[in-house]
Amino acid sequence: MTPIIPGCVPPFSHSRYWRDLWRQKKLALLAAPKYRTSHSYWKNKQNVLELYLKSRKTAAWQEKIRSHLDFMKISAGSRVLDIGGGTGTLAVPLAARGCRVTVVEPSPMMREGLAENECEAGVSGIRVIPKRWEDVSLQELDGPFDAVIDGYALSMPDIGEALEKMQASCTGTVHLFWFLTPPAWDRISIDLWPALHGGVYPGEPLADCLWQVLYEMGIHANLTVEAKRPTFFSSVEAAAQDYFQRLNCSTPEQEQVLLSYFGEHLHRSGDGFSFGGRSFSAHIWWNGGDGTA
Repeated sequence: MTPIIPGCVPPFSHSRYWRDLWRQKKLALLAAPKYRTSHSYWKNKQNVLELYLKSRKTAAWQEKIRSHLDFMKISAGSRVLDIGGGTGTLAVPLAARGCRVTVVEPSPMMREGLAENECEAGVSGIRVIPKRWEDVSLQELDGPFDAVIDGYALSMPDIGEALEKMQASCTGTVHLFWFLTPPAWDRISIDLWPALHGGVYPGEPLADCLWQVLYEMGIHANLTVEAKRPTFFSSVEAAAQDYFQRLNCSTPEQEQVLLSYFGEHLHRSGDGFSFGGRSFSAHIWWNGGDGTA
């Protein structure tokens, strides 16, 4: 029986339907007004520090990372490839557990954060390739690897080509973490883009599409679901200030749009405010050598 995730239809035999659908969605994102320039948010070191180096050091966040690592069961001494490894959320604790880690990360700010996290954790030896996954050759990777991980870094339009390279570089298990339902920032962008930038923000392709791409490629993967808590802000003004930067805003009129939106959509929660209900993410994994679950 053809496996189906709710919200999808079965893939056509011997087709590239889902692969092409992913590409169309990614290209539509790139074509959205101001989308490319909104990436400047992540070129600001203070923003990287706030989100990746401070807010992700809470006990709850660290427990979540430990849970992911324990579930993946990557043993000490394993060669691990972390694609889009960012500031080392997974790479640093894997290195601390005795793994030999290679990180592919194109962003200078993220690499700087990785170096700081590595130093703080007292680990060394993480190899960094400062490129996009699309631009890295198999020869540069110097594989094969016992485990390949991509944690929320599937930015590439040609997802099939990216997955094929992951397969080719792995003799063990491939692990992908991606959004099963739109995350808070995606929902906010979808709601506000027309008022802020005069165009449609189509949203990210989701894990149901990704899973179907894998099935189309003959990869029979496992999928587990993780619930994510609502996003919290200290105040309506703090939420508006954060997204004023994230969504590449520059005018008082845009600031007012944000204040009005968050004033309507945030709900009092303890000492702060929450946005929306729970969202869900997917952990998809399979044996890289033969494409089986």
